[in-house]
Amino acid sequence: MIIDRQFIAVSDDQQRQARQQLELPTDFHLVEATRLLYHNTGNGLVQIPLPGGQLVAAFENSNGQRRYGVVKIDGLTS
Repeated sequence: MIIDRQFIAVSDDQQRQARQQLELPTDFHLVEATRLLYHNTGNGLVQIPLPGGQLVAAFENSNGQRRYGVVKIDGLTS
């Protein structure tokens, strides 16, 4: 998977753990992720790096429904 313009290997077990953290059913799959949290302050967009192992993740099911959240995934290698 591409995370912040780098190919990162995310195992099925890591995806399952992330899905459980957001209490999502098994038909949701990790489709996007970033290690940066973006915040619009009203005066501009600020990028906030998340602590080690944390990602803003986007999960999507076969109906196109998306769910977003911050998850902790240990053991990610870049």
